[in-house]
Amino acid sequence: MQFFKHFFHSSRLLLDRDLDALCAKGKVLEKDPRGIKVVLLTDGNILKIFRARNLFSATRVYSHARRFCRNAARLNDLGIPTVKIDTLFHLEKSGHTAVLYKPLEGESIRSLVKQNQNRMQQTAKNFGVFLSTLHEKGIHFHSLHTGNILLLPNNDFGLIDVSDMTIYPWALNCSTRLRSFKRLCKYQEDFRTLGLGYWQDMLSTYLDLAHLKTSCKHRLLRLKPF
Repeated sequence: MQFFKHFFHSSRLLLDRDLDALCAKGKVLEKDPRGIKVVLLTDGNILKIFRARNLFSATRVYSHARRFCRNAARLNDLGIPTVKIDTLFHLEKSGHTAVLYKPLEGESIRSLVKQNQNRMQQTAKNFGVFLSTLHEKGIHFHSLHTGNILLLPNNDFGLIDVSDMTIYPWALNCSTRLRSFKRLCKYQEDFRTLGLGYWQDMLSTYLDLAHLKTSCKHRLLRLKPF
């Protein structure tokens, strides 16, 4: 029932001239050859634009923007800090959509590793608790990486850029947990800076909380970020 509660989300038309005006007044945070992707607006909210890549694509039926809204709402229901959705838009060009949302207050792990490593160093166990909570609640964040995990002012963690996610009504199985950790292991530079002790403290806390068979714990313990 919770899935269908958030599956359908009404959208509003955002005219091209209004989109251009918002982008012109705001600060562009991200763009690619196809155009502007993320804009910080003057009121502090963020507009994230999703452009359909192919004429025949499932995203024209159920867009990434809708997935973003659905996942944010479901995460909020599950008590996982994330962005607060304001409005879902469909644009004049067919298949293109956008989301207006209030950003989550905090700094990404990647940013903290580069700029304020001392604060990040103290969070290993909290990070393990957070990952365990995600997995026990059935949340498989396909885009899990150090740029999409924020450290919040209260030293808890939250998620951003949440369009690519599967949320199951059961805890994640061992194989899915391994995929999540293997994805984190790809960000070797960040974890190399934090040190192997950080990874070990995080993983130890995770394993203490996760309801896993011994064989699965051993598979996770064999993973190293560098």
